[in-house]
Order: sequence, then structure tokens, then C-alpha cells
Amino acid sequence: MLFGVLIGIVSAVMQSTAYIFSRRFVTTYHSSIKLVIYSQLWMGLFGLVVFAATVPFTVFPHSWKFAAVLATYVVAYNIAFYCFFRAVNEIEASRLSSLLGLKVIVIALIMLLLNKTQLRMPHYAAVVMTAVSAVGMNFSGVRISRRGALFLALTLLGFSTTDITAAQFVRMMPGRAVTLNAICVTSLSYIILGVISAAALVRMRFERGPLLGALPYGALWFTAMLLLFASFGIVGVVFGSIIQASRGLISVLLGVMLARTGFVGADPDVPRRIWIRRAVMALVMIGAIGLYSWSSAQ
Repeated sequence: MLFGVLIGIVSAVMQSTAYIFSRRFVTTYHSSIKLVIYSQLWMGLFGLVVFAATVPFTVFPHSWKFAAVLATYVVAYNIAFYCFFRAVNEIEASRLSSLLGLKVIVIALIMLLLNKTQLRMPHYAAVVMTAVSAVGMNFSGVRISRRGALFLALTLLGFSTTDITAAQFVRMMPGRAVTLNAICVTSLSYIILGVISAAALVRMRFERGPLLGALPYGALWFTAMLLLFASFGIVGVVFGSIIQASRGLISVLLGVMLARTGFVGADPDVPRRIWIRRAVMALVMIGAIGLYSWSSAQ
């Protein structure tokens, strides 16, 4: 389990960094759709390389259920990221990263409704702490617009669906090499996403600038997802999502560092008390990770 926790934390660091580059892209090129398409092109290429390296050591299940779960992931992914990039226009990067911690609540509810997991009181307490932390972030800056709140809600639902389906298709893979299976099947899903983006690009004018601008985000996000879904396969989707929520503290630290270095396009200027409040809320989220981990070990 320790390995699953560690790679989950590394994934959270990479996601937090990717959010910064996604906001810079949107503020530079003023298009959420372009970021979806060009970043998925890069991730499709990365996926092709990783898939070719891992498929000789992997066996895929031959079932319609596996194909349906993979298709659901692909559809939910596109919807989630379109809504996420629209939310980036409304909410600063470090704040949005922390608010995505509310996804833990959505995942826990869905898993309970599907009878896929059983939680004890300390688990519920950890989930509530995560929600309190994420909501606390909401009251630490400029008020979120109705449009931003709508796209945030759709993003949470979409990401929750992708996380649950990703964990499911990883577990459907035969064999005991969980990490290798997760990397291989996740790469396959990104190849499919890359093909869809290439088809969409046929109807758009190719632009070299946005293609290069999407590279940092695409590389960071692709690697983070490989690690995240491997973590899900080891520690479970609810605990893995709570670990992932540690990006709240990471994003706060990144925001402070970038503000001091004069990085443009990441977060607007906010008072020191706002950064302190965000840091406190992020620490509450870290406490939720520890509580959930302790309860699971009992």
C-alpha cells in the first residue's frame, strides 16, 4: 500500500503543476477546445509509445463489459476536461485545484450507491474533512461566478466518472502485475482519445503555436494519470482520491512560489491572509488523508 500512496502523491504534484500550464494556455490562446484537442494529441502520442512498450507483457480481457467501461471513460474524460478548462477561465488555478477535492464526496456517494465500497465512521469523517477543506477554499478569494460554479459541478461529476471507470478497467485486467496493467490500459485509453482529437483537428485549422503550448500540460497530465490509476489499482479509488486531494496544499505552495517569481497567468494577486487560509484548509485535507489511512489499517 505504501507504494500506492507514494505514486499517488507524485501524481498530485504533477497535476498541480499541469493546472498552472493549463491556465496559462487558456489565457494565452483563449480556447478551451484547443487545449483539449492539442493536449490529447500529445497524450495520444505518449500513449502509443508506452502502450507499445508494455503490451507484450499484458493480456487484455475479451469482453463487451471491458469495452463498455473503456468507452464510458473516454466519453466522460472529454466532457470533464472541456468543463474543467471552461472553469479555468472563471477560477484561479490553485483555488480550482483545491476545490476539486470535493470530488471525493461525489466518488464516495457513487460508490455507495453502486455498493462498490463499505465505509466506517472514520472514513466518513475523512471524506467530510476533505469537503470542509475544499469549501473553505471557496471562501478564500474572489467569489465564484454562477458559470464557474456550474462548470465546477460538471467537472466534479465528469472526473468522478473517469476515476471510477479507470479503477474498474484496471481491476478487470487479468494477472497480478497491477501497476503494469494500469499503465498499459491507461495508455490505450489515451491512444483512443488521441485518435478522436486527430479526427476533430481535420475540421479545424492546424496551429503550431497551440500545439507547442499544449505540450507541457499534456506531458505532465499523461504521466500523472499513469501514476494515479496505478495508485487506484493498489489502494482503491476512494482512498486514492483522498491522496490526490493533497494537491490542494501543493497548489497553494506553487501559487506562493509563482507569485514571488512574477509568473504571469497562474493566479491573480490575493492578500496574505487568503494564502494563509488556503494553506490551513489544505492542511485539513492532508489530515483527512492520514485519518483515512489510519482507519483502513485497523
